[in-house]
Amino acid sequence: MQKIRHRDVLRFIAHYTRRHAWALVLMVVLSATSTSLFLLQPFYYRAAIDAIAVTVKPDVATMRFAMWQFVWGIGLAVTAFLLEQASTLLLGKVESKVMRRAHADVFSIVQRHAMAFHANQFAGSTTRKITRGVDAVEGILDRIFLNFIPTIILMIGFLVVLLSFAPMIALAMIGGILTYIVSSVGLNLLMIRIYNWVNHQDTKVTGNLVDAIAGNPLVKSFAAESREDARHHLLLKEWERRQWLAWIASSGIGLVQHLLLLAIELAVFLLAVLLWKRGLFTPGGFIVLIFYVGQLWGRLWDFGHNVRDYIRAISRGEEMVEVALRPHAVIDVPHAPALVVQRGEVVFDHVRFRYEAESQPIFADLSIHVRPGERVALVGHSGGGKSTFVKLLLRLYDVQGGNITIDGQNVAAVTQESLRSSIALVPQEPVLFHRTIAENIAYGRSDATREEIERAAQLAHADEFIGTLPHGYETLVGERGVKLSGGERQRVAIARALLADKPILLLDEATSSLDSLSEKYIQEALFLLMKGRTSIVIAHRLSTIKQADRILVIDKGAFVEEGTHESLLQNPQGLYRELYTLQAGGFIGE
Repeated sequence: MQKIRHRDVLRFIAHYTRRHAWALVLMVVLSATSTSLFLLQPFYYRAAIDAIAVTVKPDVATMRFAMWQFVWGIGLAVTAFLLEQASTLLLGKVESKVMRRAHADVFSIVQRHAMAFHANQFAGSTTRKITRGVDAVEGILDRIFLNFIPTIILMIGFLVVLLSFAPMIALAMIGGILTYIVSSVGLNLLMIRIYNWVNHQDTKVTGNLVDAIAGNPLVKSFAAESREDARHHLLLKEWERRQWLAWIASSGIGLVQHLLLLAIELAVFLLAVLLWKRGLFTPGGFIVLIFYVGQLWGRLWDFGHNVRDYIRAISRGEEMVEVALRPHAVIDVPHAPALVVQRGEVVFDHVRFRYEAESQPIFADLSIHVRPGERVALVGHSGGGKSTFVKLLLRLYDVQGGNITIDGQNVAAVTQESLRSSIALVPQEPVLFHRTIAENIAYGRSDATREEIERAAQLAHADEFIGTLPHGYETLVGERGVKLSGGERQRVAIARALLADKPILLLDEATSSLDSLSEKYIQEALFLLMKGRTSIVIAHRLSTIKQADRILVIDKGAFVEEGTHESLLQNPQGLYRELYTLQAGGFIGE
């Protein structure tokens, strides 16, 4: 896993802000103009105070002069505020575009990460990394363009002005500012490890939360609410401890920064009094100094807070950037052509494959030739490699040796999109989105008409239960289809495959969640669907297996038997005969 650093996060953000460079430059110009007007404002007050201070007896002319000076000062302040607001709105527009594009791109990248990535990640943790990272983009841009750059402009302006009429005070302030900035940055850099420490636990809490909520039916079935409460409580207790320690450290740094600012402020004003005593500083100069110190100290205090917020945002952004920059395990070769399936011939040629976390290979040397239009069934004990066979054909993982070809085209040399678009899969555990039934069926072919959707549902005998629902095809199925029974979800998945109408069909226990009557109806649709197509069926139910042109018995990653249902039963020592003997209720036992 790539180690993400500060510069990686900034480089990631710069990739998106580059196209908005003109807007950011204009924003900085508006901010600089606003700052310049703020710098001029106290000199009008200074002129008014000095005029009043030297007037022994109040007169109308002095009064009018002083009043107009204050009016001009307030006018400058209003103009400066409006320019500052305009620059903030401009930044907000840029940020919204950058956040949208970053969010969309990272989502797209995560969608294309291989199965191994998703198998090793909590969905909730990945979601949290993305949402927290997108928020971090806003925080980083806010800190840079609303605090750091304006503060630098303000400091330069203050010092230039002060050097022109009070160089001694300007030099003292330069020393104080540098001391404060160096100490603030140094202290806050110490916080980054603590924030990473807290974020790590926060990700754990979110991952467990989503995992428990998504698995709530299982929790309820085992009456394990209290057990999950206790597990989550332990994670939250550790999160609380880390948050508290982070807050203590943050408060300690804030105290040090505040005391340092007060010490610098005292030193500057004592120096100003000494200069006044020597006749080198006027009463009106104190107005300018108080105004400048108030403005600058406020910005510096914010600077200290914003350094902490910036570091925390960088820390949060690192998690999202790590996900975005992690190389895809399965990628298309450069200029990969689209797969063209005309016959549907599938060949595994001396395939070798091992999962990353496993020490032993699933397939050491697997070869099989599935002829065009052939219906092949894979049977065997769990863990023998049946599901892995399907995953490799879909190129959810890359093989470590050998080749897999479809119509003579290596699946590793064509685009993944064209490969998977040529194969219809009905998995053992159908995946449904929290969308309408019609949308879930149409996922097999997005341009399908309503009539085609309903026809597919009828063939899959899903129309029978859909017609009983209050909203029919517009019924929302709930997260992962939780509102539907297992058999209903399976029928929707079969309807989806029927609608997809692909040249190659994969059925991974497609009838496992159906009752006997539903299975009878759906078998008719499946056999119709398999006609004229290359079909690979993983099943234990005899009704599916018996109709296959060829049955392959797989054990420990190798095909140990091959033949029709009748021929395989003739071998009394065969694994298929053993499985058949163990069957009960229409299933082949495992």
